Amino acid sequence: MKTLLHHFCALLLLILSGCGSRNQDEASAVRIMKYSEVGSPSALAEDRSQSQTPTLPLPSRGRMLIQTSTLNFEVANYDEALAQIQKIATQGGGYLISSTTQIHDNNVKSGNVTLRIEAKNFAAALQALKQLAKKLESESVQGNDVTEEFYDLTARLDNKRKAEKRYQEILATAKNTKDILEVEQALTNVREEIERMEGRKRFLEDQIALSTINVNLHEPYPLVASGQYGFLAKMRRGVELGISGFSDVLSACLTFVIAGIPIFALLFLAIWIFKRYRRRAKAAQLAKAAMAEKKE
Repeated sequence: MKTLLHHFCALLLLILSGCGSRNQDEASAVRIMKYSEVGSPSALAEDRSQSQTPTLPLPSRGRMLIQTSTLNFEVANYDEALAQIQKIATQGGGYLISSTTQIHDNNVKSGNVTLRIEAKNFAAALQALKQLAKKLESESVQGNDVTEEFYDLTARLDNKRKAEKRYQEILATAKNTKDILEVEQALTNVREEIERMEGRKRFLEDQIALSTINVNLHEPYPLVASGQYGFLAKMRRGVELGISGFSDVLSACLTFVIAGIPIFALLFLAIWIFKRYRRRAKAAQLAKAAMAEKKE
């Protein structure tokens, strides 16, 4: 009897331990599946509320601005002005991105230059560039405030890194092959989002740190009457257009005459036949009238 009681107790303990281990495995699986949703907006919002991350303070330099400017002006000597522009870019902690030069028929040089300048030297560089101008034609300055986007991106990037760390912890303890594959896929997705956010953040930091200035410059145009070109250039262009127009009209007339020779020949033949027929008809009528007079 005692032996039977011992066997029954052992069987009961075995059943209870099996149920407990199964419940523990199910709980582990449920925990892993829940962690696979960490990258969702709701989970990130919950993570932010639990961690109670304080609002990031604004930088000491103030708002984050992407500054761009465009200058159009006339210079006395194009080559000297271009050398000075390059010097201003170097002194402002920047560099030239591109430079294009054109030489017109009247040997007047013009072109455009794009340079990047450190944001702190933006105003000083603009002032130095305007001093190169013999005549400032136009100036525009734009600023794009990206402070909110930058800090929102920083906060979301921080949450994604926390999610990546949790996935790595879960992956280290996961033993089921299916769960391991699911966690690795979720970890890959989070890493891709982190890389994309880091790229965007680096782009914003570069645009904020270095301002862009576009410079369009040209040498004086000779005998400027109105507009962009000189008076002599307009006169020459008018003569060229007149000669070109006359040659076009003459060419069209010759083409019309040569192409119409067959038509003109047929028309001439038809007129000749018509006139000959009329002469014969008129002669016949006169002969008839003469015969009628003789009979009378």
